[in-house]
Order: sequence, then structure tokens, then C-alpha cells
Amino acid sequence: MTNHDIAGEVGPMSDARHPKSPPSAPVGALHRQAAELLDRLPVVPVDPAPWRAAAGNDAAARATPLLLFRLGDEWLALPASAIESVAPMCGWHSVPGHRQPACLGLVNLRGALVPCVSLGELLGVQVAPQAQSTPSNTLRTATSRLLALRHGHHLSVFPVAEVHGTVTPARQALGAVPSTALGASDGLAVAVLPWREHIVGVLDPLRVGAAFDRSLA
Repeated sequence: MTNHDIAGEVGPMSDARHPKSPPSAPVGALHRQAAELLDRLPVVPVDPAPWRAAAGNDAAARATPLLLFRLGDEWLALPASAIESVAPMCGWHSVPGHRQPACLGLVNLRGALVPCVSLGELLGVQVAPQAQSTPSNTLRTATSRLLALRHGHHLSVFPVAEVHGTVTPARQALGAVPSTALGASDGLAVAVLPWREHIVGVLDPLRVGAAFDRSLA
């Protein structure tokens, strides 16, 4: 159908509704009306939201958020989702007759008695029990914390010398655990992360929780 045919059809319809209406619009006006109509129609792009695919790829390239903490001179990490709380350091009450060296005692955590376990003992890191003695470096003692780990139906706390906070590294930044790395021999460490000038051992929360359970048996 040509523009002339369109104009011929539109003209009589307009005259039927409005007998005194002026003659049909010229072809140029019809072109402008058609262009305005097309401008109002929704346009579906060929590649809808390509930035969403890029964001998804970037999210997939990121590892699980990790909570970094220090035991003695060793920096370690656990998935932040496995840590239920970070509490100030406090003293623990020893359990008479308990012979497991990794079990330090019981801690009052928000009104409930919770087992306190030495992660340093399980990993072979010599950590001074700062909460039980009078340290000479009060600033370093002020940085120590108790981390609460939920494992199965149990909740245990373990003392650390310092908590850095959470980091979300790229997946390619996580490396394999060397055989000589801390926690490699017992399978507690599952990856290593270069962070600042340190090599952080990333621990498996399920295996750490199982080791906690064995220390409480």
C-alpha cells in the first residue's frame, strides 16, 4: 500500500466523523505521525541487559566471605557464615576431671554456659591463655576475642588473639594447601589465601566442628 492509498483511506474516515473537517493531511504529516507512533512503541533490544550477565559472572568469580583472625603469629580464616558471634575475651571455668587438652572449660556466653575450645591446641599453635593470666601487653590483650562457632547442634567458642574482619576474595586468589601448611596434615585447612604480607590458612568449618566435638568427648 502506497502513501497515497493511506491518505485516501484516512481522508474519508475523517470526513465521515467530521463532515466539516479539512482535507486529509499531506504525506509529510502522515510520516511525522507514524514516526511519533513508533517512538511510543516498546522496543525490545537484541541483547537485554548485558550488564546483568557481567555482574553475575563477577559474583560467581568471588569466593565465600571469610572472617580473618590471628592465633599467635598465624593468620587463619573461616567462612563468616559459620561464625555465630564475636565476643570480648573473658575468663573460662575449668571442668574438673576433663583430660582433653583442647577443652579449656566453660564460658558464660549471653547467659548460657558454652564449651571453650583451644583451636590453637588442635592446630599445634602455641597460644598463651591471655584471659587466665595478667599479660604485660595490655594493648594486645584488648584485641583478643572469643569466636562462637556453630557446628551441628552445638555451639563452641574459641579464643583468638585478634580479629581483622571479613574479606571476600576472588576465587582464583585461593590456592591449594601445601603439605607443610598449618592444618594440612589433619585436613582442617582447605585453601590458602595471600593477604597483605601473610599467607592465611582457610579452614573447613565442618572439620573444625568435628575436631571440637572430639575434644569435648
